[in-house]
Amino acid sequence: MNKLKLLFLITAMATCLPNAFSQGVTTSSMNGKIVDSKNEPVFAATVVATHTPTGTQYGTITQEDGRFDIRNMKVGGPYTVTVTFIGYKETKQENIYLLLNKSAEINLVLNEDNVQIDEITIVYDKNDVISQNRTGAQTSVDREKIVALPTISRSQADMTRLTPESDGNSFGGRNNLYNNFSLDGSIFNNSFGLDVATPGGQADAQPVSLDAIDQIQVSLAPFDVREGGFTGAGVNAVTKSGTNQFKGSTYYFFRNENMIGNKVNGLTVKNLDFSTKQYGVSLGGPIIKNKLFFFVNYEQERRDQQAHGFVADNGTNTGNSNTTSVAEADIKAVQQHFMERWGYDTGAYQNYNHKTSNNKFLIKLDANLSPKHNFVLRYNMLDAYRDILPHPEAVLGRGPTSFRLPFENSSYRIFNKIHSVVGELHSMFSSKLANKFMAGYTAFRDKRNPHSTPFPVVDILDQNGNIAITAGSEMFSTNNRLNQDVIQVSDNLTYYADRHTFTLGFNYERFKFENSFNLFYYPWITAFSVQDFLDDNFAYFVGNPTGDLNQDVTDAQKNPFAWSDVDVAQIAFYAQDEFQVNDDLKLTFGLRLDVPKYYNDIPQDEATDRGKNFDGWVNENGNSVKLDPATWPDAKIMWSPRFGFNWDVKGDNTMQLRGGSGIFTGRIPFVWLGNQSTNARIDAGYEFQLNATSKDFKFPQVWKNNLAMDVKFGHGWLATVEGIYSKDVNAVVHRNYNMLPPSGQLSGTGDTRARFAGFNEQNIYSASAGSEAFLEAGAIVMDNTKKGYQFTATAKLAKKWNSGLSADIAYTYLSAKDLTSIPAEIAADAFQRNPVVGNPNMPAYSWSRYGLQHRIISSVMYKVKYGKMASSFAMFYEAGKGNRYSYTYAGDVNNDAISNNDLVYVPENSSDIHFGTVVDGLGVVAADAAQQWSALDAFISQDDHLSDRRGKYAQRNGAMLPWYGQMDLRFMQDFNLDIHGKQNTFQFSVDILNFGNMISSNWGVRQFATTNNPITVNGVDNNGTPWLQFDPNLKKSYIDDVTVNSKWQLQIGIRYIFN
Repeated sequence: MNKLKLLFLITAMATCLPNAFSQGVTTSSMNGKIVDSKNEPVFAATVVATHTPTGTQYGTITQEDGRFDIRNMKVGGPYTVTVTFIGYKETKQENIYLLLNKSAEINLVLNEDNVQIDEITIVYDKNDVISQNRTGAQTSVDREKIVALPTISRSQADMTRLTPESDGNSFGGRNNLYNNFSLDGSIFNNSFGLDVATPGGQADAQPVSLDAIDQIQVSLAPFDVREGGFTGAGVNAVTKSGTNQFKGSTYYFFRNENMIGNKVNGLTVKNLDFSTKQYGVSLGGPIIKNKLFFFVNYEQERRDQQAHGFVADNGTNTGNSNTTSVAEADIKAVQQHFMERWGYDTGAYQNYNHKTSNNKFLIKLDANLSPKHNFVLRYNMLDAYRDILPHPEAVLGRGPTSFRLPFENSSYRIFNKIHSVVGELHSMFSSKLANKFMAGYTAFRDKRNPHSTPFPVVDILDQNGNIAITAGSEMFSTNNRLNQDVIQVSDNLTYYADRHTFTLGFNYERFKFENSFNLFYYPWITAFSVQDFLDDNFAYFVGNPTGDLNQDVTDAQKNPFAWSDVDVAQIAFYAQDEFQVNDDLKLTFGLRLDVPKYYNDIPQDEATDRGKNFDGWVNENGNSVKLDPATWPDAKIMWSPRFGFNWDVKGDNTMQLRGGSGIFTGRIPFVWLGNQSTNARIDAGYEFQLNATSKDFKFPQVWKNNLAMDVKFGHGWLATVEGIYSKDVNAVVHRNYNMLPPSGQLSGTGDTRARFAGFNEQNIYSASAGSEAFLEAGAIVMDNTKKGYQFTATAKLAKKWNSGLSADIAYTYLSAKDLTSIPAEIAADAFQRNPVVGNPNMPAYSWSRYGLQHRIISSVMYKVKYGKMASSFAMFYEAGKGNRYSYTYAGDVNNDAISNNDLVYVPENSSDIHFGTVVDGLGVVAADAAQQWSALDAFISQDDHLSDRRGKYAQRNGAMLPWYGQMDLRFMQDFNLDIHGKQNTFQFSVDILNFGNMISSNWGVRQFATTNNPITVNGVDNNGTPWLQFDPNLKKSYIDDVTVNSKWQLQIGIRYIFN
């Protein structure tokens, strides 16, 4: 025991090094009990598990109670287990396949040597559900499913959707930013948290080829303390390894616009021209037989796509669905003026293409250093980019619409590059002591480059005040850079003592970010008409007016680019005891400690002291508080006790009760700390916002509780009923401490919400308060709340037949609530976009926007072999309801200076609302108050949520989209060839998504909300009465989604598999 204490102390000291981590589990294990013919335990029997493809052997001896436990084994198989003991016949069990982070239970009987019986060989019955080593909710996807199931994107998401509690990358009703993605156990997140949760997603690239993945596991409530870094789900993929046999494949996948349906509910919808091609090759084999193996994969994808389908109005195409209100003569004149006046090439304004490209490579080496030590080294890279149109909404919006055309050079190209290397050493020092050490480094290099040469942003407005034509450098992309470095190390020491398996370990993960973001680096210029622009009559919305756009560029480039740094670590220590109480009951007890560490300091000067020394900040309750934007929060130890159990109810592996309870500590998207590092200063002049973090802020924590029963019955049927209840311990909420509580109130209708009296309540720290800056977006503070829960209940039925057919079906119900669903990655946006009734600092406890209230999934796989051929068929079906959204006013009814965040009041009758008159563009009355009420009343009545809320406020995320259903298919045909005595295979595959739409355009159609803002705020009079507008043309809550989401899609693949 003293040795263990010493080893734990050494482990703790190692974490003080400024490097490292590993949260995921990359291996499998095997345990069981060896008894004799009298059911007595056999002590000191030799157990050897041989990984047949590589000859790798793992050995141990049984304990006094006949039990054995082998850790750190390669996933997959097949394995053969051989048990020997003096005086007993040798016993074997074959065809054992190990699933990621799951332990195969092998219980064997040894017969005495004097008994006349031949050597016993047993074929293993693979079952990843009924197992004493399973406690919490997990979904495993093995290579068989990865190969068989339909996918066009060839993404891990098409495999993780087999998790009943999932909805895209959201699991169990939690924000996808709170997941932990890992590759071979090493962290593989988009840890900064911009745009998407997975690396490469900004460039629409998969970071690792699906052909390089051996298994995927989704853990929602694993009560193993080695797993952490998430409050949503842990998603871990393990890559393939080489074997003693040379194996490989080369493949090609293709699709274009002709392989997508063009009808939705009878409406013909033209597809944009595009072509997507994927090429790849994989090869694995021995370098030294039984000793050293390699696996490599290279894949590239090329996509060429029409950027958008909108065109200018040339007089002959007026009224077409893709014709904008922008006159071709006007936009050509603008294009010519740019060239003649400033020598600036805008690029095309229509019929231009965008490109997407990615290359990925992976190499993995496995070395059997000795019978006791195995070493694995993996390197992978991604080099990807994608062309993207300007944003359709941000800062007034510049993307193409029915009234707007951006020039080609207003687009930008986003780059995602990744280099990652990780090494693992697995050691079995004795039959009682095993260890796994991991270290790795990953570099993420992301950037955005404008298509344009350096130039101001130029917007030209139409007669309605909308941006009609836009040109110049995309304003968010100037030197937009993000460098992420993640250094990782972990160690797990396992000790076997009779019925106890003890684990001690640590994780250390360090994240270093360098971010450059330079919004409005070049001036932002607006002309109020095409003629004004041609006359050089324009205004500078941002920038010093010179009138010479080339000089504007020269002046801007004298300024340095802004950079901010975040350097943070998360350290974890843990200990665990797996206690085999008896043959039928196993208990797991664990304790994990997580603590953050902040390495860098935010530079402090007079500008940062302004926020620290200001006494006027107020919290959500209106109480005076102090802020220190230039200081990180205190490091808090976060305790995560966990308990799990598994009970074989009948003692015959036909009915098991399992579950557990425990705390899970995750991470935040580190962009929220980046916001603070960037916006800690209050400089003289205009200031967009201030960011700070509560001194007592803690990383997210959730208390997860899981209870499930698995039952085998009939001829191979397996039924599961499972419930998960999660309660937030430390959830994240953003508030504005530059805002007083509202002192006013609406009146004159049923809507009596609190209302801000004016500017001084909206903005405490402002020029009128004697400051040097106006904090338009406020002082955004990141804090914790304990309010929030998620509950899922799942029922699942599965069966495998000997004929090669397997099928399963599952239903999941979800209920989840929170104070905020964090509707944006940027802290200020997360605050402003959270729908509220009155005070945005006091959001209501309401529905979460994540997850589906009802979800049904089913999969079927079938493979038949005949002669030298084989045919495979697979189906995945999904139906769901629960994509949630909020009904808010268009405008600002509570005067908090935030538009479109006020939940609507749903009137009971016409006296409960006041309407202003609706006039058209020519000033003609289009609808009076009576007409508007009649139309609104009808709209409310046909809407499930609004009709239920009459006389009340709409609930945040209270509305849901209707049911949808989609069936995806994959068909593969194998042609086996005999090449030099070895079987090679030519394979043809067809993937079809949304197959129902191929049969009928009325099937597989999804819908989305016609509007989130059905009622417009015209103003509030001096009596506090809101005057509103409703468009009588708005009649239905939903309209058909005529995009690719509702159309069938097809992809063709060709593969050659060689041995």
